[in-house]
Amino acid sequence: MTGLSSKPQRTPGRLLSWLLLAVLSSLVFVLFAILPPKRVDDVLYDVLARANGRPADASILIVDIDDRSLAQLGAWPWSRDIHGQMIDRLNAAGASTIVYDVLFSQPSSDPARDQALGQAIARSGKVYLPQFLQYGGGDAPPRIVGSIAEVAHGAAGIGLAHVHFDDDGVVRRMAPFEANGAALSPDLMTVVHRATRQPGGRDTTRGADQTLLIPFAGPPSIYRHVSFSSVLDGEVPPSLIAGRTVFVGLTAPGLGPAFPTPVTPDAASMTGVQLQASILDGLRSGLMIKPAGPWGRVAFTLALLWLLMIGFLVLPPRANLVLTIGLCMVGLTYSAAMFWLGHVWLSPVATVVGLQVVALVWGWGQLGRVNDLLGRELARVRAIVRGRHAPSRDSSKEFESDVVARQALDLGEAISRIDDLRRFSADALFSLPDATLVADAQGRVIAANAAAQTLFRPAQRVLNDASLADLINALEPLGRRFELDWPHATDRHEPIDLHLPDGRAYQLQTVFRRDETGAGAGFIVRLADISILTAAMRQREQALQLLTHDMRSPQTSILALLATTPDVPPELAERITAYAKRTLALADGFVQLARAEVTPVSLEPVDLADIAIEAIDEVWPQSVQRRMRIDQVGGDVPLMVLGDRGVLARTLVNLLGNAVKYSPEGSTITVTLSEQPSANGPTANVAIADQGPGFSREEAATAFRPFQRFERPGSEAAGGVGLGLAFVQAAVARHGGEVSCRSEPGVGAEFTVRLPRHGVS
Repeated sequence: MTGLSSKPQRTPGRLLSWLLLAVLSSLVFVLFAILPPKRVDDVLYDVLARANGRPADASILIVDIDDRSLAQLGAWPWSRDIHGQMIDRLNAAGASTIVYDVLFSQPSSDPARDQALGQAIARSGKVYLPQFLQYGGGDAPPRIVGSIAEVAHGAAGIGLAHVHFDDDGVVRRMAPFEANGAALSPDLMTVVHRATRQPGGRDTTRGADQTLLIPFAGPPSIYRHVSFSSVLDGEVPPSLIAGRTVFVGLTAPGLGPAFPTPVTPDAASMTGVQLQASILDGLRSGLMIKPAGPWGRVAFTLALLWLLMIGFLVLPPRANLVLTIGLCMVGLTYSAAMFWLGHVWLSPVATVVGLQVVALVWGWGQLGRVNDLLGRELARVRAIVRGRHAPSRDSSKEFESDVVARQALDLGEAISRIDDLRRFSADALFSLPDATLVADAQGRVIAANAAAQTLFRPAQRVLNDASLADLINALEPLGRRFELDWPHATDRHEPIDLHLPDGRAYQLQTVFRRDETGAGAGFIVRLADISILTAAMRQREQALQLLTHDMRSPQTSILALLATTPDVPPELAERITAYAKRTLALADGFVQLARAEVTPVSLEPVDLADIAIEAIDEVWPQSVQRRMRIDQVGGDVPLMVLGDRGVLARTLVNLLGNAVKYSPEGSTITVTLSEQPSANGPTANVAIADQGPGFSREEAATAFRPFQRFERPGSEAAGGVGLGLAFVQAAVARHGGEVSCRSEPGVGAEFTVRLPRHGVS
């Protein structure tokens, strides 16, 4: 059975494959973050844009040059007089801003009409005119084309009405400024927005972003529209125009350009003037969407990737599946939140797809590793349970083409062998010298060893299927009877001492068993014979009673007699008193030490800082008598430990008492309270430092031995019995802590008590 001691050897293959996948996927994710797949990103952006419904700017009014106007006013282009009349009519109605999206790049046949239109524009002082970029052939730079000077000289502002198409031909963005050689030319809506925005309002055109994504409020119909001819004919009330920003432009089908946008899939459904109105609406609302920078995209995608990679290391496969789905949802939700709330476009498409691909690659790799590991471990189990020279399976049954089926056969054989080991373990368990009972979850005995059969034979009880409570009650333990529902299905059962009428004593220990699902599976009950130990404890208690009563009473009588007999010479009385007190101290110290070593302590949450303050108060009279000061450092916050308050208080009083005894008059004792980390968790520390003569290294090593005393000339400690520090060490050890001494001759000593902190994970 030497194979039972072997353990499966862990290989670094899993960690290396994880590291390789992490590095490669990080590089790919960074590449796609810097160079994202635009077409796929645009699809998600369009979905979010259509779902991002919001009220349109009510101050925007579009005057349509539509089919009705063409029918009434004639074919396009119209006379400059008509445009001048429109500007005058809008100005008279109180329009706050007029964006006239018509290009007057060629002079008319009558220069007077050009001048009349220019005068109308100048009289208004609110008219903004467009410019366009005209591209030449070859590498020639684009040329700006605008209205002729006679018309444009009185305009409030002029800007480029340039449309930016994405790779798929859809308009989603605008440029606040266009590069024109070494100079920058502002967009028309940038000019209008800066001229008309409220003081202190947000201006998204100021920034390093070359382009901004347009937050379309909806389709063109979301804005108020009126016909050009209706305005000229006076059919539109002035109240509809007053105070509004009026856009005038071509909307008749086939007359001017039309553009596809995320909210208008039809290429002919949004004209240039409607697009300009949407841009100005976005600028005024402060909702223009900024594309996330490359480093922001890199941080976003790597954060999700590395969360997934960390999950691969620490989580089981099903949890990793949930983690993958959760991270994909987080990526989509975060992107949508940034789009709708932060007005930043951070596409999650490449990240979400990448997370799924990485999860699949890791899952496939793990499946292969698990298959290999299962094969190796099954071979190892066979080697353990069959032995090196055990006969192998029948060769006719050895071959199986399917890997999983072959491993299932191996697993079945391994289970059979392990069942043999289980029976062997059960035989070993029931051959234990202590009486042992195994019961089901209802407390009915299902197995008992030979010692249990012997113990319960005098009671003439059948053990199989008997109730545990009935069996224990059949022993007739003195002063105790168990209810029928005993034992209870709890993970913690305190040992119970049973004393039988014939003088025997047993310690009853109960263990509640759970199955692999965590449900109750039954109980294991052990009755250990502690008759000899109980007799020894009884003798020890008798010895302690002798010390506490039979030794103390004569000494107390001697002290009382000396106090009431004035004829005893003072020197003799003082010497007898010292001897009697020393004997009393010896008895008290020995009793305290003995009980600290064996008496169970009652543990409850206590504040070590409060106990230290109580100890300081108890030795305060002695310190005042010797003109000593006790300084406390720390203790502002509770230092909770599990302990017996009385035992811990006596521990600190012993240490403080020694410090007062051994320190010179007028010196200072420092009590420091702190919490310190340790390998087993945080500890609550009490350090008591004095300015006494101190210890040598050899003395410090033996300071905690019983009856160890160190006489110091002139100290107040003369007459001690050397049990105080032994009590301290025993009491601290019973609380699961430790005590140490640090000292050098001539510089004092520092005793530190360290106890496990309670309530801190």
